[in-house]
Amino acid sequence: MSQILPQTIKAIGLTDPKGDLQLIQIPIKTLGPQDILIRVEAISINPLDYKWAQHMRTQNISESSPAIFGYDASGVVVQTGSDCRLFKVGDQVIYSGDFTKLGSNSNYQIVDERLAGKKPQKLTHPEAAAIPLVALTAYEALVEELGILEINKIQNQSKKILIVGGAGGVGSIAIQIAKKILGLTVITTASRVETINFCKKMGADYVINHQNALAEELKKINIESLDYIFNTVDMTQQYFNQFTPLIKPFGHIVGIVGFEQPLNIQGLFLKRARLSVECIFTRAIFQVEPERQNQILNKIGDLYDSGIFISTVQIEKPFNLENLLEAHAFSESGKTIGKVVLSNVQDFFERAN
Repeated sequence: MSQILPQTIKAIGLTDPKGDLQLIQIPIKTLGPQDILIRVEAISINPLDYKWAQHMRTQNISESSPAIFGYDASGVVVQTGSDCRLFKVGDQVIYSGDFTKLGSNSNYQIVDERLAGKKPQKLTHPEAAAIPLVALTAYEALVEELGILEINKIQNQSKKILIVGGAGGVGSIAIQIAKKILGLTVITTASRVETINFCKKMGADYVINHQNALAEELKKINIESLDYIFNTVDMTQQYFNQFTPLIKPFGHIVGIVGFEQPLNIQGLFLKRARLSVECIFTRAIFQVEPERQNQILNKIGDLYDSGIFISTVQIEKPFNLENLLEAHAFSESGKTIGKVVLSNVQDFFERAN
């Protein structure tokens, strides 16, 4: 018996720049040749959610052109485009998607199949929803931007990386990739007992306190210089000025947060050190090898299924407007450890009028 496909999408979103998040309903657009329609089962929260919501309040949004956020989800494929080859109806998938399109705070979502990966079999939908955005960000930053390769794992053991913000969503998966896949000596930053312990659980070799001068903290563990620095927080001039004396000649720094102010990088010149940026939506926006994200998510998923990677989920609550707003506020506070996920998405929208 053929499945009855939905004609509309229910979502929590904005229809007025000055309004509040609310339940909305819009027609489902026609799928493109490589699109898949996904029944959303669980979503995960990221700082991008509240940041993009703030940005969209400055844009022309309306009932006919709403803003729907959400950039991490796990769900089930219910329809495929004419040229889809990676997934079929019934497959369980994880994805971050494309922030220029409607997001995952909805019961159904259209996504380019090349941006999705297979859901790890041993994880629940909420656990799996915590993976895509942070895993793609961390992997692309470490492998594609910093150029650290798994085939050099033995040589990498003598290389040191500092991950600033190790207890956050990106930092916690970056620790696991850097240590367990790439073989680096991993130093990360945290300041609270619970965040320090969490970073160690993720696999960090050393945890230093970012509330103190980084150079002084590194001296305490007999480290004077670094091969790589992965900054998961704002790249302020104050922070960058701490990085430049620490990075080795020909070293490499990567940041994942857009620059709010111009950055003076003169300190890198004599060392021929490099600064790179990572944005996981580049491939989707400019259609540059989007299938790489499918490959990365599949690789990361296999590492979860094999037990090499461990879940970073720390809070799980049912999906509803109250919990969504609470999760956004918690993310904005900067106190989040690991990932916050919201489950039972279908239950909420089935009850919603």
